[in-house]
Amino acid sequence: MIFPKNSQITLHPNYNKPTRAIAGFIFIVGLTLSTCALANTTITPKKPKIWSGSAAFGYSSVTGTYPSLSLNSKDWIRWQYHRWENRARLSYNYTAAATSVFANRLVLQNQTRYYFKPKVHYVFGDIRYDRNPFDGYYYHLAEIIGEGNIIHLNKTMSLDYQGGVGAQEDQPIGLKYQSNPAARLAVEYEWHLTRHATFREKVTALLSTANNNTYESVTSVQTRLYGPLSLQLSYTATYNEFPVISYYKKLNTITTADLMYKF
Repeated sequence: MIFPKNSQITLHPNYNKPTRAIAGFIFIVGLTLSTCALANTTITPKKPKIWSGSAAFGYSSVTGTYPSLSLNSKDWIRWQYHRWENRARLSYNYTAAATSVFANRLVLQNQTRYYFKPKVHYVFGDIRYDRNPFDGYYYHLAEIIGEGNIIHLNKTMSLDYQGGVGAQEDQPIGLKYQSNPAARLAVEYEWHLTRHATFREKVTALLSTANNNTYESVTSVQTRLYGPLSLQLSYTATYNEFPVISYYKKLNTITTADLMYKF
């Protein structure tokens, strides 16, 4: 495992600033889920499943600034009630050499949707926090509102695309904190290969007036092994447009293999 010289990241003097973002994220998710739980008291057992989610853990291979093998975790939970839907997710990558931690990548995201009738058009509010030293950032924070559509191409394929505007806060390593207007475009393709196997491709572009645009592609294949257990293979490529500092690379990838438990 080869690391750049002096690759261990030192904490920024204002590194605790993202704590507000994480606390806000937890508060929003907690408030949303608490409200949802109260609403569920009126639902009869015969209604469709309201809560769903998964917990996944496995290994990942990283290329780019920190080529290495690491531990990986991906978890999400979804709540649906009539035309409302809330999706919360967590993704975490831990990379270390000997006793020194070189990189900890954390992604927290919560998106609330309201669907119009029929259930293909919706409006949404999205907040995403990235602590990503892989890409040369102490953290990203994006708050977006917008609208989207779901197109069912056939019985096994669908396309979900959305666009919105909002703000992006950044703390690049070695640069000053900045906050700028931003726009977000995303397209997700889903194909049910078989009854128990699904292919997904999601491409996201976060465009900022500061010209530090971020592009992300996530390709995954998921297949059921036994009961609630599934195997998920995924490949994430992230490209950041910002002045390269020292050894930080614009393109970084993460390949993961996770054992997933669905509930």
